[in-house]
Amino acid sequence: DVSGTEEDTDSAILYGTLRGSVVGLRYYTGIVNNNEMVALQREPNNPYDKNAVKVNNVNGDQVGHIKKELAAALAGIMDNKLAAVEGVVPYGAKNSFTMPVQMSFWGKEENKEAVLDQLKRHGFKLAPPLKEYGFGSKWISGKAGPSYSAPVHAAVQLTTEQLKGEFDKLFEDLKKDDKTCEMEAAEAVGTLLLPHQKQALGWMVSRENSNDLPPFWEERSNFYYNILTNFAEKKRPKNVLGGILADDMGLGKTLTTIALILTNFQDGKPLPVEKITSDNFAKVGLITKLKTMCIFHKHQFLLYEDSSNVTEPGVSNVKKVGITPLKYSGYKAKKPRYSGSSDLEESQEWLLQQTESKLQESFCEFLIGTSNIQSVEKKYSDDGPRATLIVCPLSVLSNWIDQFQQHIHQDFNVKIYVYYGSDRSKDPSVLSEQDIVLTTYNILATDYGIRGDSPLHNVKWLRIVLDEGHAIRNPNAQQTKAALNLKADRRWVLTATPIQNSVKDLWSLISFLKLKPFTDREWWHRTIQRPVTMGVPGGLRRLQSLISSITLRRTKTSQVKGKPILELPKREVLVQYITLTEEERQIYQSVKNEGKATISRFFSEGNALAHYADILGVLLRLRQICCHPHLCINTSSSFSAGNKTSEELHERLVSKMKLILSSGSDEECSVCLESLTLPVITHCAHVFCKPCIFEVLRNEQPNAKCPLCRNELHVEHLVECPLEEEIDSSNGKKPDQEWISSSKINALMHALIELRRDNPAAKCLVVSQFTTFLSLIENPLKESGFAFTRLDGSMAQKKRVEAIRCFQSNQAGSPTIMLLSLKAGGVGLNLTAASRVFLMDPAWNPAAEDQCFDRCHRLGQKHDVVITKFIVKDSVEENILKIQNKKRELAAGAFATKKPSASEVKQNKINEIKAVIDL
Repeated sequence: DVSGTEEDTDSAILYGTLRGSVVGLRYYTGIVNNNEMVALQREPNNPYDKNAVKVNNVNGDQVGHIKKELAAALAGIMDNKLAAVEGVVPYGAKNSFTMPVQMSFWGKEENKEAVLDQLKRHGFKLAPPLKEYGFGSKWISGKAGPSYSAPVHAAVQLTTEQLKGEFDKLFEDLKKDDKTCEMEAAEAVGTLLLPHQKQALGWMVSRENSNDLPPFWEERSNFYYNILTNFAEKKRPKNVLGGILADDMGLGKTLTTIALILTNFQDGKPLPVEKITSDNFAKVGLITKLKTMCIFHKHQFLLYEDSSNVTEPGVSNVKKVGITPLKYSGYKAKKPRYSGSSDLEESQEWLLQQTESKLQESFCEFLIGTSNIQSVEKKYSDDGPRATLIVCPLSVLSNWIDQFQQHIHQDFNVKIYVYYGSDRSKDPSVLSEQDIVLTTYNILATDYGIRGDSPLHNVKWLRIVLDEGHAIRNPNAQQTKAALNLKADRRWVLTATPIQNSVKDLWSLISFLKLKPFTDREWWHRTIQRPVTMGVPGGLRRLQSLISSITLRRTKTSQVKGKPILELPKREVLVQYITLTEEERQIYQSVKNEGKATISRFFSEGNALAHYADILGVLLRLRQICCHPHLCINTSSSFSAGNKTSEELHERLVSKMKLILSSGSDEECSVCLESLTLPVITHCAHVFCKPCIFEVLRNEQPNAKCPLCRNELHVEHLVECPLEEEIDSSNGKKPDQEWISSSKINALMHALIELRRDNPAAKCLVVSQFTTFLSLIENPLKESGFAFTRLDGSMAQKKRVEAIRCFQSNQAGSPTIMLLSLKAGGVGLNLTAASRVFLMDPAWNPAAEDQCFDRCHRLGQKHDVVITKFIVKDSVEENILKIQNKKRELAAGAFATKKPSASEVKQNKINEIKAVIDL
């Protein structure tokens, strides 16, 4: 951590510089070069001096101490986190007793006086920063004693747009550079790779087998020299055997990774997996002959036993077991499969029908329990690790399992263990014998737990793959700490969005790749992050050369050999305007007038932030009326904690929270600025993640305050959110309400019936943010005889997998419509069976819509995709469209130099809402 001021480093300014001395050189082994950066670290437990400040080199080896008198001044500043103190040794690095150190003091504007006072009391005065920059490591030593130029707050900070432009260029350049020659996959990969996937495989294999020096290191006369920090050492720094595969979504990162695992084991040879020779159909099972975790649920996957009971050489009487999902989609006829063809084709139907009856007879319910794991005799020499660990979000776990079944050739037996569920094997030796172990970020974090130890951390992996790797971008999150502490020879990050908000997001990824010296946040901050955000000349170039050496990125429009990578079908977005009926318009107008009055009152009283939930509530009700009058929840806006019984207050708070969570405005927690996890609401009606607000309570004992409105905060006043399914049921239609249609439902049904007439086989997604609205749509679908399925956040994982499988199937009678909640349509789903999308209501956040559209407009889509957005004329929905366009422009400048604070985020949203309601 950068001396505890991490959160504020972006807004830090340079107070000035000071020359001091490092003493005690002869007692320590750490050495430095002239102009080398050094770290200053407090050592409060030093037996000789409680004010001691150690001086360490880039490697973390101690060089000496700061001289006692100066240390006394620095201790107070460092302990109270008033400033970050950074050092550089300008000259005299080879002295035997003492050497100079040039210190820069960085901190928040408001702490500057306190720092200057503290130094003054001890008789020290800062030299003002010179109007000349540098990275804090170039000191020019002249004849008449050293003169130096100090790093300074850049005169010209890049604007958001410029920075974003630069980052885009950074990734653009990556695409132009035709990084690799193509490489064929091992014979165990059953799917033919497309040219761009062969390129990615070639690049990944060359990264894993490379012996180059890592970026920014040079060899100079028997020393290895880091050109950023001027640190040198005798030992050759290890290169990163891996990198970041940042291809756009839908280009087949999963398939390429499976090909890498099977193709590049050791010494450039493929993974030694045994080939199955018998023609027995049950031999097709490929997911592990060990007892495998039963995934998600006892009955999720049934396993079938091998009828022949043959034991293979080297296996001590383990029954050969393969997993087959309930919709036996793992069985394919033997013919080359292209990465696009995830659907079963007609020619394979026959095979399915033939095997179905046999399968049903030989299915046995799988017994859970880890006692019956048999150890597999060692077949291959123990000259290094074998297993690859893949960590992914829970939502894509089943996708990985599908992809293994789809892409691993059925004649090969690859051992895959899914480390998930309450009785996963905790035995590291079992895990290390697998070919692939698959787990989720949550399990990784939970197991790592308090002790920082887990079965996964006790295995030395051959390689680790972080899927959706931006999941570790928050350095303070438990899952990031857990990921950074895993042991492996090779490391990969798969993510289509390596930078989500700012260059800060990259640190955890770079640190996970073990790129020296950036694993220590101070060096990352001093050599890359600050120079980039301050617009120091050359700062961006540094970042570019770092990224380009470890990243491969192609987008859907990139070209390979002059042809676009993906010949994706066309995609068009139409807006269908809807006019409300007289009756609907009256309801809308009355709610709008009441809401306007309420919001104007909050603004005139100047407490809009305190009534954030109520303001969102007004907007939510208007959006719901646009969809259907029954959706509108009655939430009165008067909210005072004073005169309510605790029971009533609890009820009110829970309904407030449901309102915020169901408003589809993609709420972030204002502490971590991430999407809410385990949301809780305070008495002052602000919603935070439970772990975040507990952290605040712990740090600010005994008088903690709400981070947004500074009201008092007590742990017993926090109310937790009920589960998602409960959110749904409570705002549904009341049982005594007669079902009625609405203008939007009429428009949708008209379009669906027309589509069925013209193209009966076409499949569509009907998407809404309001799950209750989806329930209202079910009625007319049943009446008109449509076969439909549903996918929303309240469904158990098992049901989701089943819904996707039914929908993707092209058997006669399979559902042609999927009712999809916008939130559930987010990550990693593959719904290419659909070629039409009906978006029932516009999302607050346009990125959420785009992600949802990408579920069907991706590799494997055979038809043109048509997306229809239903928008009510003269309503908040029209204004939300305008805001979306603004947001898209903003996202284009997403690599902001500075992240807005929590209250700024809320304030912006309130201003947006004002605009939407025409205030």
